[in-house]
Amino acid sequence: MPLEFAHQHSGQFPDPGPWKHPQPRPLELTSPLGLDALPNQHFTKVKRNTFDLNLMVVGESGLGKTTFMNTLFNTDLKEEILPRNPQSTQTVQIQPSYYELVEDGVILNLCIVDTPGFGDELNREHNVTPIMEYIDKQFEEYMTAERHPGFRKAIPDTRIHAVLYFIAPNGHGLKELDARALQTLAKKVNVIPIIAKADTMTAEEKVSFKHILLRDLQEHGIKTFPSDYPDEVDGAEELLQHIPFSVIGSDTIARIGNRDVRCRTYRWGVVEVENAEHSDFVYLRELLMSTCLHDLVETTHNVHYHRHRGDALRKLGRPVSILECDETYDSQIEGTKSQNKQEMDRREEEIRQMFVQKVKEKEIALREREDQLNAKKAELMAELEQTRLQLEAENREVEELVTLSRSGTLNKSSSKLFKTPK
Repeated sequence: MPLEFAHQHSGQFPDPGPWKHPQPRPLELTSPLGLDALPNQHFTKVKRNTFDLNLMVVGESGLGKTTFMNTLFNTDLKEEILPRNPQSTQTVQIQPSYYELVEDGVILNLCIVDTPGFGDELNREHNVTPIMEYIDKQFEEYMTAERHPGFRKAIPDTRIHAVLYFIAPNGHGLKELDARALQTLAKKVNVIPIIAKADTMTAEEKVSFKHILLRDLQEHGIKTFPSDYPDEVDGAEELLQHIPFSVIGSDTIARIGNRDVRCRTYRWGVVEVENAEHSDFVYLRELLMSTCLHDLVETTHNVHYHRHRGDALRKLGRPVSILECDETYDSQIEGTKSQNKQEMDRREEEIRQMFVQKVKEKEIALREREDQLNAKKAELMAELEQTRLQLEAENREVEELVTLSRSGTLNKSSSKLFKTPK
């Protein structure tokens, strides 16, 4: 009976696989149930939670990084004391600073990691090493928290979500230090390139410099956020045209017309920080806060952290395989299915082409055989016609002989009949 039941219901109740729910059956409501309130409930619950954003600021000294961060978050962050003599710096320092920003009941735990001393040494070969060690350390601490028995609770996220890399406005492209640093950082974190002190260049110079930087980034194979993460980012298409962002920072607030604006004042005029015609500052802030904050966190977790975690586990001896307990199991299965489908389509096309080729070869062989048979038939028909004509000629000869023979016999009989007796 169980075997008969299994045969009768085969395929009707498929196994949904690990960590999945069975396929539900859709129903229609006879009256409103109140499901439209569920998103509001989720929004209220999420709003009570705190949000994390960990930014690392990397760039040579003198590019206005601290001033820019004050401008970016509309507040006066604690200014770090940098070394007075850059040459006395033995190595790059890592200085995380933690802040809490509150707006309309939404709390943002902000961590800004400064890297004073970067690019200040004569020997810059190992300037990126302390930065990478700090980034890896945060990944390791997150992995340790996941292995803890209470990892189901919220894990403090100290992983770097984005690196704001400041590039000097030299107009000649990436320096060797910038290229090497960006290549290394892009493998571990989301990198956002920024052209510092954009007010030192004209509009034409900024456009030209951006084209040069984009070319250099592509030549060195440097991935930038969000351009190289289209599957992880939504709604940032209009911001891509402004990458790399040319920005201006200022702690000065001046009264222009009827509004107070952050600006830099020169003898030839005023440069407004939040004016889109003067800099890309508004687009960078929109990218970080309004559009891609969640995407930065998710990309850090789903891409960079998972890559680091996978490398660490493989070093411990775990083979490269699709594991059912992995959070990326579904995406890996879908990718495998897609690859298998492409392979089956390719093989099907090869078989079809092979079949068509064999059919063509067979048709050619049959046509050649048909031509040979037609030629043989024509030859046999010619021989048959010749034989028929020969037989007809022989039949006429026989008939003539028979006729002559009969005529000779008749003449002999007549001569005997009318012969006079002696």
